[in-house]
Amino acid sequence: MLPAPAKRVASIAIPAIGEAYLQSLLGVVDAWFIARIGLVAVNAVGVTNIYSLTYIGVFTAVSTALSVFLSRAVGAKDFERGRSVVWHGYVVALALGLILSLISVFFSVPLLHTIGAYGELEEIALPYFQVVLGISPLIAMFTAQSAAFRATGDTKTPLKVALEMNVLHVVLDYVLIFGIGSFQGIGLAGAAWAMVIARLYAMLRLWWKSRSMEAIRLHKEEFIWQLPLLTEMIKFAVPAAAERLSMRLGQVIYFGLIVRMGINVYAAHTIAGTLTVFASTVGAGFATSASVTIGLAIGSKDLAAVQSYRRWSYILSAASMTSITALICSFTPWIGRLFTDNQQVIQLLLIVLAIDTVSQPFLASTLVDTSAIQAGGNSKYPMIVTTIGIWGIRTLGVYVFAWNMGWGLPAVWASIAADNALRAVLFARYRKRRGVMLHK
Repeated sequence: MLPAPAKRVASIAIPAIGEAYLQSLLGVVDAWFIARIGLVAVNAVGVTNIYSLTYIGVFTAVSTALSVFLSRAVGAKDFERGRSVVWHGYVVALALGLILSLISVFFSVPLLHTIGAYGELEEIALPYFQVVLGISPLIAMFTAQSAAFRATGDTKTPLKVALEMNVLHVVLDYVLIFGIGSFQGIGLAGAAWAMVIARLYAMLRLWWKSRSMEAIRLHKEEFIWQLPLLTEMIKFAVPAAAERLSMRLGQVIYFGLIVRMGINVYAAHTIAGTLTVFASTVGAGFATSASVTIGLAIGSKDLAAVQSYRRWSYILSAASMTSITALICSFTPWIGRLFTDNQQVIQLLLIVLAIDTVSQPFLASTLVDTSAIQAGGNSKYPMIVTTIGIWGIRTLGVYVFAWNMGWGLPAVWASIAADNALRAVLFARYRKRRGVMLHK
């Protein structure tokens, strides 16, 4: 029987995991449908996802600031301050989304070249890249809206909307890619437009749902700037964004090296990334729960619960993530055939998923502790730790061992595992020094 803190963590984490799974399913469905077109089309989605994940990292940083400040306000029952936090968070997220959208549309070719997409891959990826990244404002707003609901402890509403979004997306994906009746379908471009419509629907639904919640319902009279609050949120968000960007930019560099290793290698990496989302999404759900429960506990001045919430978030996360990855690894020979019949790709999948299984307890620590420390008010330390791990271990390891020494994709995933292990150790040292997660 789980103790009360564990039940509280699970009650918030499970709907958050469900929502994240459903959002991730957008990419899985795209990968599965697009795999029917060919491996080059799969890789076109893969190179787009590199930048998409980078952008989402920035939006998540803004949403983290929104979530931390809002959860504390809700914990203290200061709903006026909470709505002001929501307003500032939405405006900043929308502005960032517009900026990244314009960059993606007008500089799409140089961005694709940076990741190593030339020739046929560039030609196929370009329209998909411009459409999917061109809707960055929708993704930014949806990310911020979901964070606002979760910060109040409501993770069920984003889950329901994500379910609706996925049903719509699956139907549109099939129809627009392959066609129906006399409509022939438009292939990869259809996958992109299915994503646009589904994301727009989800954003509008969450906005409508927010109108019935006192803590996040916005009124015209609240649309005013409060410079001290904005400054405080930005000071928190900048290191959090730098932490996300450091990780994603490192990925851009070493993903470029993987692209150059050949179509089969990059296809195996892309499919492995798609499959491991099932475990990392669980970690993200428990990280969300850690952030919300710790933020609410701090707001209500229940500091004794902080460490308990962190501990149970990690235990449940590590156990779940390791079990899921081990299960996927065990069934790789059959699961791999859902994406390709290429035996070299399937063999590589089995190797890298075995490596990733060993890495899961460390990855759970990096996800949960990053959120827990940020919820305590410190966004700088996770930024420093991530930068050291991503650039000093992961990216350098990929360059030296996978590229220069020619050890290939297994060395890539071994470098990722080593990065996760280092960050887990550094976060453990932080907890030992500080005792509690509150920033001092």
